[in-house]
Amino acid sequence: MLCALPAALTTWGVHIFRKNILLPQTNSRQFTLMTYNTSSMGLVRYVTDKDREAAIYNTIAYGSPDILCLQEFYTNDQPGKEDHIQRIRYAGNYPYHYFTDDKTHWESWHYGIALFSRYPLIKAAAVRCGESSFGSGSTFLQVDIAIKGDTFRVFSVQLTSYMFNSEDYEKMKAPKGTGLVYKMRRTFRARSDQALQLAALVAQSPYPAIVCGDFNDTPVSFTYKTISRGMQDAFLKTNAGWGRTLSYLSPSLRIDYILAQSPVNIHGSKVFHPGTSEHFPVMACLSLKKN
Repeated sequence: MLCALPAALTTWGVHIFRKNILLPQTNSRQFTLMTYNTSSMGLVRYVTDKDREAAIYNTIAYGSPDILCLQEFYTNDQPGKEDHIQRIRYAGNYPYHYFTDDKTHWESWHYGIALFSRYPLIKAAAVRCGESSFGSGSTFLQVDIAIKGDTFRVFSVQLTSYMFNSEDYEKMKAPKGTGLVYKMRRTFRARSDQALQLAALVAQSPYPAIVCGDFNDTPVSFTYKTISRGMQDAFLKTNAGWGRTLSYLSPSLRIDYILAQSPVNIHGSKVFHPGTSEHFPVMACLSLKKN
């Protein structure tokens, strides 16, 4: 039990009685940030599942974050198709946005990582971190944002996934289901390299850094430990329980995170549970510590 304690403390939130502030206080320097893997905005086999799409928009509207970071984002600029960039901009009152546009199908179907903000973007870039035929796991979104007199560097990421399919899950059930070992080994190596690259980018940041997104790994993994070193985990800092962010495979999987360097105050956090989403979004209320 003692040996398992460090793993437990990075997995479970223990702040049962702590006041969890999620709404910014009036006339304060606080702001909110949400990270959400949208699973292509509800697109399934190139057809939008309207229930999933509605759940995504309802959750965003309910949380109404000042900064919205979306992984596995999809948008389509063909007339009559789902132009999610413009729709989210107007619905959420986000005058500023940046989209990595990592992959394009048929000229108008775009996939990548998107960030929407109510605060000005000073500088934004898509930092190459790998190659993926699915688009996900190809870049980090890096952006400097001016917020109430302070500047923050935000990284929104989705690290390489195992991309298991139904055939892979069946192999897991087999008595000698070792056919996935090589696939998992390649993915683990790629994700480890991405974690090291991201940690280096955070260390080089001239501004207080915030990292958010889908790490595709648990809090006891090399990935999480590498990226979170010297950073605060918003859920662990303010919340209680498992903090589950994946709706399938296990009732305890937390693979989506908001991390912040120590100059940043974390006032509260929340995991939302849209009924039809594969991933559950995480939101935090943040500010810069006063000197």
